[in-house]
Amino acid sequence: MAESVFEAVKQSITVREAAQMYGIEVNRSGMACCPFHDDKHPSMKVDRRFHCFGCQADGDVIDFTAALYGLGKKEAAVQLAQ
Repeated sequence: MAESVFEAVKQSITVREAAQMYGIEVNRSGMACCPFHDDKHPSMKVDRRFHCFGCQADGDVIDFTAALYGLGKKEAAVQLAQ
């Protein structure tokens, strides 16, 4: 049951959409300043997943939300589902 909730969240929202919803500016090429380290120039690629070329942070939308707000994966999935 829990797996289906995680998969449903991952299918319904991309990291790019979540980043923009959280106020992170994403440029036309899908790059953003990484919120996980002191980033002056966009070094994080966001789409269905994210990857920062500066600090090597990487994952899906649930990982992104969990890291951004210091949540567990379950709490992050619930936040995204709302």
